Amino acid sequence: MGRPKKEAVAELSTVANPGVVIKANARLNLTPNDLEWTDHVLGLLSEDEKIAGNPTTDGLRRIFEQALDCVVIQATSDVVQSPTVDNERRATVTHNLTYILNDGSLPDNLKRRSVTGSADVYWGNCDKVYRNHPVAVAETRAEGRALRRALKLRKVVAAEELAKEVDHIDADSANKINNTQINFFEVFGKRLNINISKLLEKLAINEKNVYNIAYDDAVKVITTLSGYQQSNDIPQDVIGYEDNWK
Repeated sequence: MGRPKKEAVAELSTVANPGVVIKANARLNLTPNDLEWTDHVLGLLSEDEKIAGNPTTDGLRRIFEQALDCVVIQATSDVVQSPTVDNERRATVTHNLTYILNDGSLPDNLKRRSVTGSADVYWGNCDKVYRNHPVAVAETRAEGRALRRALKLRKVVAAEELAKEVDHIDADSANKINNTQINFFEVFGKRLNINISKLLEKLAINEKNVYNIAYDDAVKVITTLSGYQQSNDIPQDVIGYEDNWK
């Protein structure tokens, strides 16, 4: 008579103490109510789905159905607040996630679950690299929060929720033209042979110092330059690029 087979054992590092390894029975059906649940879920992620130990939203989305043994039937994002000058270009997004558990022991009305996650993003809580895309950042953060809530992860935040390179600038500065927009003026001014100073005057943007131009006015200039490029119909009174427009 052969010896009984041993059940497979997996080694997991705890979130609180990454250097401490615990042994968990890989065949145990862990649930979100178990202390090892968070470690188990994070163990399903690959290393490139974590940033400084925090799971990425992409990673949580990939392993979500596997971890909960469910099927996602709907995932939608709603923009609650769009960025404007009056709200400091703040974007608020809510993500709604609906899924059905593959659990035969539950009645049908308890298999269907829904969670919601929300996030708001503005210049003061967003990495400077992504500051010009507050809606996209808010959407990713909202989805990450919804996934974390559904997975019932403890003491864990999604990597995208952590801002690492935030400039300590005031609201007035955040509402003014940025370097990316200034560079756009210069590149397209040269490419299309447009006099930026004359274009600003034509658009009734009368700031003597280009660095004091309002953000929304800068957007208006960029939209105009893009339109000129597409139509190739440039008014004669703005032709003639000059370097001294800044």
